[in-house]
Amino acid sequence: MSATVPLYPGTELSLSLVPGFPAMHDAYRGRRDQRDMVCGAYVLTYLLRGYGVTEQAGTPVTVDSVAAAAGTALEEHNADRLAAARAAVEEGDVPPGRARTWHPHDWFEYDLAVAEEGGTSSEGFVRACETASGARLVAVPVPATRGGGVQLTPAAFDTVLSAATEGRFGLQVALNYNLSHTLAPAGILGHKYDPVALLTRWDDPAYFRRLDWDVGHFTGLVGRLSRADSDRRYLLIRDSYRTFGWDGYHLQPEGYVREGLVRAEDDRDGGLLLVLPADERSALESFLAEQELVTGTWDNGSPYRPVTDPFGSDGD
Repeated sequence: MSATVPLYPGTELSLSLVPGFPAMHDAYRGRRDQRDMVCGAYVLTYLLRGYGVTEQAGTPVTVDSVAAAAGTALEEHNADRLAAARAAVEEGDVPPGRARTWHPHDWFEYDLAVAEEGGTSSEGFVRACETASGARLVAVPVPATRGGGVQLTPAAFDTVLSAATEGRFGLQVALNYNLSHTLAPAGILGHKYDPVALLTRWDDPAYFRRLDWDVGHFTGLVGRLSRADSDRRYLLIRDSYRTFGWDGYHLQPEGYVREGLVRAEDDRDGGLLLVLPADERSALESFLAEQELVTGTWDNGSPYRPVTDPFGSDGD
């Protein structure tokens, strides 16, 4: 009987990171899980700070200030909890300097609108990127569908992702998709989801549970992972929920994410927000036009309702 321990054959993996990873990770790593409704502002905040934009017009670039600039809306229950926290401060039950610490999930520094369906719109993301950066950065929106047809086909999606990982235009990618199309990457929800299982079930992602959460969400693209013996690729995602995956990073089949962007089975839309230096915008738009990709915002169900202007000329 052989004493040799049987081994699985080796696997050749290739990870292509979007350039700028160290700076983006540094801007991200100290953050907690997002509060309700602010995933779009959360993602844009660490992207801005990763580019070196930490303040504008005397106002620090934070999730709160970016959410206000993006016209992010709270839902009624969020607004009620914020009002209760502010009342506690006004009544002296909570020291003003401790409001965020004592109410970490409910406190916002700025007034936000209230809507039946809260969150950040694609229009708000685009506007906040420009105002919070003093027009040094822009976000070019690429909708997954246009005129009733899908424009982010697998080939088109591949082209845009390749441009990002190759470092073209100095761009970073934010993705706005429906979570129900993607794998459940956390705790009990992702009970079979771990690195070993992902490697052994690489070509069989149906083995894993999908996330039972039919909502739109913003995440950031970190890179793409490919395997020598497979045509299937995975995206490395940076999430606003730090409890997802491995301290906020998780892998998703590229095709699943694209399905979530297209959102074919619901009444909302999704797409990509390509964040880059303003002086690269013209070159990027020419590139997108060559791929027959039309730019423009989409309706993800969240309104654009600005209440305050944190990055105005007076800093209010």
